[in-house]
Amino acid sequence: MKEEQKLLEETIQLLLLKYPNFGSNIANTSFEFNEHLKYHTAATDGKKIYIDPNYLKTLNENDRLFLIAHELMHNKFLHPFRLEYNKKKRNLDVWNEATDAIINANLERDGFKIKQGYVNIPDALNYSANELYEILIKEKKNQSNEKEFAGSDHSLWEDAFVKAKEQLDYNFEFEEIKENQEFSENRQERLQKAKQNYKQMKERVLKKKEEKSSSMVLGNVGESEKTINWELLLRKESEKEETFWSHRRSIAENNYAYRLEETDLEEECETEVQIDISGSVSLELVKAFLRIVKNIFSYSKLKVGCFNEKFWGWKEIKSTKDIDNFEIPENSSHFAWTQDWDLAVRSFTAKKEINKIVFTDGIIGFGNMPKEDLKNENIIWIVYGNKNFSPCCGKVIQISEKDLKRLNTTHEDSLGKSR
Repeated sequence: MKEEQKLLEETIQLLLLKYPNFGSNIANTSFEFNEHLKYHTAATDGKKIYIDPNYLKTLNENDRLFLIAHELMHNKFLHPFRLEYNKKKRNLDVWNEATDAIINANLERDGFKIKQGYVNIPDALNYSANELYEILIKEKKNQSNEKEFAGSDHSLWEDAFVKAKEQLDYNFEFEEIKENQEFSENRQERLQKAKQNYKQMKERVLKKKEEKSSSMVLGNVGESEKTINWELLLRKESEKEETFWSHRRSIAENNYAYRLEETDLEEECETEVQIDISGSVSLELVKAFLRIVKNIFSYSKLKVGCFNEKFWGWKEIKSTKDIDNFEIPENSSHFAWTQDWDLAVRSFTAKKEINKIVFTDGIIGFGNMPKEDLKNENIIWIVYGNKNFSPCCGKVIQISEKDLKRLNTTHEDSLGKSR
């Protein structure tokens, strides 16, 4: 099998996983390799997709998927055959840009990257192609310009439209097609499938874990027995069924299909961590703690915020490098000995699905405890300085002095390894 044919077949199979709602359209589309396309990329006449094989072989996985998906979506939504609307002929160039913008924005929303030079209008997510076309016409934004194209040419559309009309292939009285809505429905279907597959995988992993460690019994969150490890307690909380936590383990079938599911789940899985910087905490301790949290919630979007008497905003943590470069906000020392736990809880994003963690010494002093109206907030408090810390909301996990020393040692060891 030629390289280009193998790449094409692999791409189609992955797109069938990515777009189950569009599966019949994808499976029934014909493809043809053609080295003489206008832009030497890809094109469609509404029925068949033409691809320059030499160009296809130069693309990485993301760009191959993007290119083929782009053409498939033109066919799926009948764009070449919708050059008339309400019996009026559209401006071909404007229609090209409107449809490209709709497709590209939705592909980007689905996790693909738009190549430089392609039509890129982020707001297109909010419109159907018909609606965006009317906006572009009014703004007179879209005259023909060969320097701007969407990775393919649309020169086949006019002929395809005329031929289809002559042969009466379509009645050309199309109902309103809402591309953005159909993309959204596809995302929801994939997300539900991903959640179901993840739940099944999680049950298998947890069952194996229980079989291996049946002799180990963890106490309730908040118990102070020295034998209970706070990291295990945090993991235990992350594995509960009542909340869709984001901690996932690597599995043998870590192929592209599984990574597609991870992408869907990551859209739902977020973790926010509030760090109490009111005096007793050190930057080294914070970094050591964040390394552990990052490991436990390795497939979750992670944001970290600092608070004392003031909330100092969020910072996204994507890698250990971000942790290495993490700094306690400047000027925060002005409020060094006052902490407002009520403010910290209220500063979390107002979504129940988010994992919400507060790392604090729990020493009351001049502190402001959460008010009773927050009692239903699902917060996990990681406390290392006050065994009697008892907020009205969430659950408390205590860290012993021994654990604190081990945290600092872990951080120092990691610094040594990185040098």
